[in-house]
Amino acid sequence: MNKVLFTLLFFSSFVWAEEGDFYINGNAVKAISLTLGVSNIDFGDVYNDTEVDSEMVDFSVNAENGYDYTVEISNDDSMGIVQVSRNASAGYTANSITYIQTANGVDQAHEFYVDFDTANMNGDLSATITVQVAYNDIHE
Repeated sequence: MNKVLFTLLFFSSFVWAEEGDFYINGNAVKAISLTLGVSNIDFGDVYNDTEVDSEMVDFSVNAENGYDYTVEISNDDSMGIVQVSRNASAGYTANSITYIQTANGVDQAHEFYVDFDTANMNGDLSATITVQVAYNDIHE
């Protein structure tokens, strides 16, 4: 009935092409790690309820101390039913959320909320929510 898939994509160096060859420029840094906590998500039976409570997704990011990284949370639901926010009660968007964080070298807690706009729902829903984390810059 409801399928929500979380995907992780990370990128940790600056890459450029020259005459068909690829070069990586930058210092060696800790690979970004991301851990999603999705076990508590339960939307119940959305077809019987007119109001569906939002559900929190918590995750942690571990990156090189002092380096900035960008977090982007997006979904591919073109009908606008799946909505995400960084706040439980406001700021929901059907598109994406992007923000920058400075790493402290240990697990840093993050969270976002997923909600359904059930007024637009008229059948089964299949959507993918993507959480992407990437370094902004690798110092030379």
